Amino acid sequence: MAHTLGKVGLIGPGAIGGFYGGMLALAGEDVHFLFRSTYDAVVEHGLTLVHHADACKQTKVSPLQAYNRAESIGVCDWVIVAAKATANDQLAEMMSPMVGPSTRLLTLQNGMGNVENLFRLFGKNRTVVGGLCFTCINRTSEGVIENLLPGYVQFGQLGQKLSPEAQSAVHAFSNAGIKVRTSDSLDEALWRKLCWNVPFNGLSIAAGGITTDLILADPALKNRAQVLMLEVQAGARAHGVEIEDAFLEKQFELTEPMGPYKPSSLIDYLDGKPVEVDAIWGEPLRRAQEKGRMVPEMDRLFRELQHKM
Repeated sequence: MAHTLGKVGLIGPGAIGGFYGGMLALAGEDVHFLFRSTYDAVVEHGLTLVHHADACKQTKVSPLQAYNRAESIGVCDWVIVAAKATANDQLAEMMSPMVGPSTRLLTLQNGMGNVENLFRLFGKNRTVVGGLCFTCINRTSEGVIENLLPGYVQFGQLGQKLSPEAQSAVHAFSNAGIKVRTSDSLDEALWRKLCWNVPFNGLSIAAGGITTDLILADPALKNRAQVLMLEVQAGARAHGVEIEDAFLEKQFELTEPMGPYKPSSLIDYLDGKPVEVDAIWGEPLRRAQEKGRMVPEMDRLFRELQHKM
């Protein structure tokens, strides 16, 4: 089978990276996974994907090209960045052996500022694509990743429509059985995703480590979530992005059937791992304030999360 993307390096094969990288590999893409702390366990036991929407079907990723040194992978045609945004200051060192003059980059990271960070590190004359993952995926053990809600990945490029090179990434994901969407405005897609992430990821931690159903069941917390969404909407509008009220309402409708769901940030927090506080809450807060928007609930939540870390 021909490799749509050529040689692919994947940084950060946790829940998101492991799942989508695994799906691409199963579809015949030449994916090289850079594991760190879980390398030995994955080499011994493999990487298994569990699809809850398909009767909990389990698929073992084979062949699994696993490495613990970027130098062993070498220069790639594409590098997919799925590491937490908390590792952004380490990406230059982690990725450099895999990035050549014509290497294209795809970030699947949460929050804002990640595409800009890759441009700063590896040059502006390069294809850098943002992929926003609207899904519920958890890594339940070192070699097991469970997809609770298939969702989709939305692709966009900063300040432009998707280039033919970027479209090749979209096609590869689609061919791997992953639902895809595209956006002519990456900025709009980022603000829309924050409408859910800012309140639910944030309040789940700030309210004491609770699941989303408990946020919805508490009138004060639900109201606070609504106010936070309205402030994200206002921040987006200040940057020329219009998010309709119906979209905000839909976020609550989508969350209710999730039941006692733990957002990814809560899982990291409970596991004692770094949380992407700056990328998910700090950066949109700064962008809203730079445009003169008063967003007191976003500011309050950001400070609460900083205090908890």
